Amino acid sequence: MKLEFTKKSRKQLLSTPIFRLHEDTSAHPQTGEDGRYYVLDFPDWVNIIALTPRGEIVMVRQWRHGTEAVELEIPAGGLEPGEDPVEAAVRELREETGLAPRRATLLGQARPNCAIQANRCYTVLCEGCVPAGETSFDAGEQIALELMSIADIPRRVRDGSLRSGMMLVALLWWMDREKKIAWPARSKTRATKRRPKGSRAARAKARRKPRRTGRRRTT
Repeated sequence: MKLEFTKKSRKQLLSTPIFRLHEDTSAHPQTGEDGRYYVLDFPDWVNIIALTPRGEIVMVRQWRHGTEAVELEIPAGGLEPGEDPVEAAVRELREETGLAPRRATLLGQARPNCAIQANRCYTVLCEGCVPAGETSFDAGEQIALELMSIADIPRRVRDGSLRSGMMLVALLWWMDREKKIAWPARSKTRATKRRPKGSRAARAKARRKPRRTGRRRTT
């Protein structure tokens, strides 16, 4: 079954400093009928798992216009065109918190919303984070730094204090790296084939079974 739609045209409907909105006209793979589909064009993002030498995780509090609430999150930001994800993580961490890591490692990437977005969100682990200067917020940002015990993370996730979806993906990448997730083991059992009646093995077994013999009575 063919699943791929054929894009015939794209029209930009809106351009903002954060994203662009496109309208695509694409043909259905089975019916061939054209439909309109809407795509948000974002830059790639990076989420940062930042740890201090004392083993605390670096968090930030800031106002989010989507939820209209102050959210508790990990540091994060957008990549500049052509920027390496690890370099972007180090830059964003310095800008938002004034901290610099001793070591930064790319853990993985995910697609935030395949239905309407094409960008990637990377997760970078920054270890040994220490003060390295003043913060440098973007226009419109107001951020408060907070250090959290790693042991508090499960409780904060369960009670809804940590609720940003891509942040939870970043925590998953980090916990998987630390082997803190008990993934189900692959089953090693193999399906056994049932031999049909009259197979070679069944016939051989029948030949080994002793036959009953009797004598005909004579009068």
